[in-house]
Amino acid sequence: MSFRKKRSLSTVTNVKNHNPNDEALKKSEANLRTIFDNTDSAYILFDTNLQILSFNLLAQKFSEEYNKKTLSIGRYINEYFSAERWLKILEMLEKLAAGETISYELSVIDDNGITNWHHIRWLNVKNNDNKNWGYILTNKDITELKTATLERERITNDLTQHNRDLEQFTYIISHNLRAPVANILGLTNILKEHGQGMDEETQQQVIDRIFTSTKNIDTTIKDLNQILQTRKPVGIKKEKVDFEAMVDAAKTSLRNIIALEKVKINCDFTSVDSMFTTRSYLYSIFYNLTSNSIKYRKADIPPLISITSQKIDNRIELRFKDNGKGIDLDKNAEDVFGLYKRFDTSVEGKGMGLFMVKTQVTALGGSINIESKLGEGTEFILQFNQPA
Repeated sequence: MSFRKKRSLSTVTNVKNHNPNDEALKKSEANLRTIFDNTDSAYILFDTNLQILSFNLLAQKFSEEYNKKTLSIGRYINEYFSAERWLKILEMLEKLAAGETISYELSVIDDNGITNWHHIRWLNVKNNDNKNWGYILTNKDITELKTATLERERITNDLTQHNRDLEQFTYIISHNLRAPVANILGLTNILKEHGQGMDEETQQQVIDRIFTSTKNIDTTIKDLNQILQTRKPVGIKKEKVDFEAMVDAAKTSLRNIIALEKVKINCDFTSVDSMFTTRSYLYSIFYNLTSNSIKYRKADIPPLISITSQKIDNRIELRFKDNGKGIDLDKNAEDVFGLYKRFDTSVEGKGMGLFMVKTQVTALGGSINIESKLGEGTEFILQFNQPA
């Protein structure tokens, strides 16, 4: 009986001390934490002193995967970034404090060499007095969406390029193949009808012209085959390629002309000294652009070639600049990278070098532009996407 009374009193006491608002608050916090930890975005909250106040499970996962560091409440957010990266973040925090919202895409390579894409947002948190209270960093993995988008862009670019190729090949067939074939047909017809009455010297001249036309056809077919090989998807494994090594390889291949013309090549790769790419294609690009600068040199001064690199966001930019003859872009801008396009017939060549450079840069997912003035030299600007 007394036990029942005590139990009854205890129950009453608990009911009296129970606060429904406290229980509702705890449930609300639990629900928010569940949502917080199961969202598809990583969240980190830190105050104006840069101390971490809260984060969710996905933020911890990203930090351990990419930074190799464990998030802890009370630690400073700058401890999770490199010194170089933190300088840029400080600039963003100043913009956030001024009321801006910052968002961008970031690519990173994981331990397996796979590129992952993330959408990053920095948000400013204000209190009831509209004063800056802290910041929120969000990180969402958008690799699947970004990969699909890039693939669509690649397919679109491939279709556009294929259409251009068809136009180029149509031109080649109608000019570079059809003309020598017509010559061969005409010359063999002459031999067939008048061969017996020809003297030996005339017959030899006809045969020589047939041989020349046949050789032109063979050269054109080889050019087409080289172009088609380059157009194929790059199946060769990519690797880290050192720019200085590419310059040295090009110098070795061109050593005779470099010595003869007293060519000077200055390089500056302090900003970025390598890139993840296909070695053979990059070598061909370095070789052809260096060779092009030497070929179209001024007659009165030794060639001077400058090759530099820099990192611009998630892109690597290479610049090849010379002091050569230059190109009149007002007249020739559309044909600079065209097949068999030549602007200086005083120099031996057939107009394949820059076309192949453009083809290989495109195959590597890059872009190439030219700046030039007649008599003032030429500069080629190449850009390649390169994950951070």
